[in-house]
Amino acid sequence: MDIGILYSIQNDLQCPFCDVLFKGFTFLGDKGLLWIIVTALLLAKKETRYAGIVMGISVALSAGLVQFGLKPLFNRTRPYLAYNYPILIPAPMGTSFPSGHAATSFAAAWSYFCLYKNKLRWGLLTIALGIAFSRLYLFVHYPSDVAVGIIVGLLVAYMARWLADWIIQHCHLESAIPPISGT
Repeated sequence: MDIGILYSIQNDLQCPFCDVLFKGFTFLGDKGLLWIIVTALLLAKKETRYAGIVMGISVALSAGLVQFGLKPLFNRTRPYLAYNYPILIPAPMGTSFPSGHAATSFAAAWSYFCLYKNKLRWGLLTIALGIAFSRLYLFVHYPSDVAVGIIVGLLVAYMARWLADWIIQHCHLESAIPPISGT
């Protein structure tokens, strides 16, 4: 089923515009750079510092869990290698399951989404979805890799909020990191 979905995406959606669009989305997710920048911007202002801490924990935990825990455990070959399929980006290193791009993007976007009720939360979630889908379009992950990556990201975002609260309370950082108001 996984490979059938990938071939359907290639047959039904592939075009020069989508090639550029989804290479761009994947680039945004590379090394979690977009999410690190958003985290830094949130940390810079006292009013959004709590969200920055939650997002930073989410990004670090999801990246570490996927890269050093789940990928080595499952050791799944990427679809472009398994099916000798030509890809549009430099060949990603490492194994396929689960998608680190999807996990990190959804951990970051969902951590913000749960904290704020503004338009930016929808933008970040849309970017996360674009990054996740780009991994399918570019034939570097199976749909199950991306689906599990999204689930990992969502769960990590919830854990990160709990962990941030625990760190703030136990390190007596309440004055430096005010709670979010007006969400």
